[in-house]
Amino acid sequence: MADFSDLRRHLAAIFEDEEPRSRVTWLFDTALALLIVVNVSGVILESVEPIRKHFAAKFDWLEHTATIIFATEYALRLWACVDLRDQRYRDSLWGRLRYMRSFFALVDLISVLPAILGFFGAADLRVLRLLRLLRMLKLVRHSTTFGLLFAVLREERQSVSALLFVLLLTVTISGSLMFMLENETQPQVFTSIPIAMWWAIETLTTVRYGDIVPMTAAGRIVGGVVSIVGIGTLALFSGLITVGFLDQLRAYREQQEGKPQIVIAEKSIAIVQNFTVTDGKGEQAAMPGRCPHCGAVFAGAAANGEDRESLRA
Repeated sequence: MADFSDLRRHLAAIFEDEEPRSRVTWLFDTALALLIVVNVSGVILESVEPIRKHFAAKFDWLEHTATIIFATEYALRLWACVDLRDQRYRDSLWGRLRYMRSFFALVDLISVLPAILGFFGAADLRVLRLLRLLRMLKLVRHSTTFGLLFAVLREERQSVSALLFVLLLTVTISGSLMFMLENETQPQVFTSIPIAMWWAIETLTTVRYGDIVPMTAAGRIVGGVVSIVGIGTLALFSGLITVGFLDQLRAYREQQEGKPQIVIAEKSIAIVQNFTVTDGKGEQAAMPGRCPHCGAVFAGAAANGEDRESLRA
């Protein structure tokens, strides 16, 4: 049992997302990322009919291999989650059930879901191919950039929510107004308010596919105003995300640079036993092995003192 416990702790250290990346963890993450990229590339190339006919057996072999590896990884993560740093997963039963509901655990489940559905015949081939493309979400776990973006959205959620509300309000009002102005002139184009709202989304994002265009003078004026509002709102949104991302990146770099470096040599930690204190005259006096406040002798210092006394004898 001790061997299994040690193995589980080693796996938890590899799977821990918040721990510093060791060489083993880096190799594991790199190999898994390469497998995901190759597997997703195979799914994309498999959609080309001539390539699928020529390499059908190789695509099947790649899919089976990736499914086995992803399923094994999911099972090992579920087994080792009780040794993660997060205290919520400590319980052997409820901790694992709680871990299964976490975001990254659901992403890992999605990676093996196509094979499970295919085994039970619960979905057609097209749905399975779509689900296999969702395996790219597993790359989010191993990317610092995505973590910083999530942190930005979490920290700036109130500002982002306010901007999204402004965009929604602008789309609703401009779509309704455009429907009233253009419905009589173009009844087959602006057929409803949702269609007019689609025009507002195109105009706000400056995409303008050209499928819906106002023809009246009032409609064009409204379209120009909506375009200007859209440019300003999106510029404000992008500026907010950029500033938040730079702040998170600066904090991340300061955290990485400020981590304490603990040096352990031959499984022992060296403790400094000489303290320097200042007397009432402002002069420094050394108190070897004693507390600078109460003058008590440390156990390690006492032992060293005994050794020195024996050497003197």
